[in-house]
Amino acid sequence: MPFHLLIPPYCSIDTQSAIGEIRWRFFLPCLTICYLFGMHYTPYRDLLLKLFPNYLKVRKLPLNGGMSCPNLDGTKGFAGCSYCNNRSFSPVFDQAQVAIQEQLDKFVPKLREKYPNAGILAYLQPYTNTHAPLEKLQGIIDPIIKHKEIAGLAIGTRPDCLEDEKIAYLAELNRKKPIIVEIGLQTANDLTLAAINRRHTLAEWTDAVKRCQKAELTVTTHVIVGLPGETLIDFKHTAEVIRDMKLAAVKIHPLHIVTGTVMAQDYIAGQFKLLEFEEYCYAVAEMIKIIGKDTAIERFSGESPSEMLIAPNWCGERDRIIAEVEKLL
Repeated sequence: MPFHLLIPPYCSIDTQSAIGEIRWRFFLPCLTICYLFGMHYTPYRDLLLKLFPNYLKVRKLPLNGGMSCPNLDGTKGFAGCSYCNNRSFSPVFDQAQVAIQEQLDKFVPKLREKYPNAGILAYLQPYTNTHAPLEKLQGIIDPIIKHKEIAGLAIGTRPDCLEDEKIAYLAELNRKKPIIVEIGLQTANDLTLAAINRRHTLAEWTDAVKRCQKAELTVTTHVIVGLPGETLIDFKHTAEVIRDMKLAAVKIHPLHIVTGTVMAQDYIAGQFKLLEFEEYCYAVAEMIKIIGKDTAIERFSGESPSEMLIAPNWCGERDRIIAEVEKLL
């Protein structure tokens, strides 16, 4: 592990709190030992440890900024990505019309009561959370950053909604509290990106990542394993791109078919098959081997509400997936 990765970017031994000092003096050597001799990948909690050195635990707080998506509102199209139904993965989907301050007032106390000593990482999750004029973004994000209980902010977005002025704004906030920019990729295959109606290219994603990294923002991504027409060759290529871009973290999850999507219609019509459990776990293990330990693995499972899930029936079996993947590593 490069030595600089052991240095927490938001604290120093001279200025950090007592708990942060204890954390880094006693827990970091243990993490280094695990890195060298233990786990076959770096868990997401290790990234959080570096970003938030004064907290023993960090919990995400999903928030809804009331955004849309350029692939839905006509900016680029109206149909959306063929696999996507935000209702299937966002617990705050129904908060789109609720002001951010009201969401903070409602949800922060509940999370704080459950985790009294944890750092709270706000997470703007549904849709594309930089798809708005800068002034509107400031009205949504500034109250989050100013909230005394919020330790940092993660922002889910697309590569085609990260203009330079928005990156500069996030970089300025990043000097106050850690900002994580999650730029969705799904696959590094441009043909697949077109087929699933993403309406952006790998080159656009790469450019957005590089500009955010140049601004010293923490950049993560998420990918889908098992998209129609893709094989292990494609999965490995996506892993190589993630490795080469030196991302802070990646979410990996299986393609799951949910109601209300174009892909659900195609699946029901028998136009493609999903990966079997064993095939998915093998592919994930091979990807993790390629990605290496410099990029944290945020997760490699994913699930949807049972009333919306069409297939596969195993995608919510998180513990089983983890056990099988780790057995293969």
